[in-house]
Amino acid sequence: MAIFEPTKENISKAAEHIQNGNLVSFATETVYGLGANALDPTACEKIFIAKERPHYDPLIVHVADVSMVSLVAAKFPEKAQQAAEAFWPGSLTMVLPKKDVISDSITANMPTVAVRVPDHPVAKALLEASERPVAAPSANPFGYLSPTTALHVEEQLGEKIPMILDGGECDCGVESTIVDFTVEPPQLLRFGGISKEQLEEVLGSIDLGKPVLERPLAPGQLASHYSPNTRLEIISPDDVPLIEAGQKVGLLTSGKDASFKVDMIESVSVDNDLEEAAHNLFSALHRLDDAKLDLIYAHSFPEEGIGRAIMDRLRKAAIKLK
Repeated sequence: MAIFEPTKENISKAAEHIQNGNLVSFATETVYGLGANALDPTACEKIFIAKERPHYDPLIVHVADVSMVSLVAAKFPEKAQQAAEAFWPGSLTMVLPKKDVISDSITANMPTVAVRVPDHPVAKALLEASERPVAAPSANPFGYLSPTTALHVEEQLGEKIPMILDGGECDCGVESTIVDFTVEPPQLLRFGGISKEQLEEVLGSIDLGKPVLERPLAPGQLASHYSPNTRLEIISPDDVPLIEAGQKVGLLTSGKDASFKVDMIESVSVDNDLEEAAHNLFSALHRLDDAKLDLIYAHSFPEEGIGRAIMDRLRKAAIKLK
């Protein structure tokens, strides 16, 4: 069993693993991360191997507090500092000019580094005990559904990780918002736990990055990502699709009922609350994917606030690259 309770002793053991170049999975408020010493390229290479992650997809570096940003970033622009004051610790990742101490292998040979201060007691304790920045993408095979429980991590990568620190189910449930602060105005590269509206209240106008890139500037920008093994199609809540005879179908929805017959239904929010829906999204998709269905239908969500992040994940889950 690779899952450990986050006791003081286990946090210390996990920190030793980080310091010795090993991998540790740990809870954050967004999703579970797969961490390695960000200052050790050999250790970070283990992340790419464990996840079967391509090297053109950069990693996010987690630090314990704002004071550690200077360890990895060459500049901390004024607007980035304003955003840090408003949203850190929290689910905002900043793209900043990198220092040479951060290996090009972590940043996909780009001159920038993605940095975040997570808002979870387990992540904070591990970062403080490790006394170094930790590179940590989501703890799942590349392109698959993100893990929001320790059990998700163990089922997918347990044999490859010496320790999984169990911090319970992730509060936010979708990955962090990513904003590039090397340009003016700042550019939103990935929708996540902090909404565009929240950002603009603090920063003023921000631009939207390209949604699909052959060479991503930040994690989560590829066309196909966050995908279940089962085929997924997005439909309007008013749609009644024609289901083939004998086909086993599941439905991801918000609300209580389905307007057509399905074999399994997962409602991410009975009251149509977008924050609750985001929190439950990946766990519901994991359960649907484990049910050996032929097809998953997903109702669309309002594209406002965190609903944009939900729809971003669903659209990418619906694309299967050949």
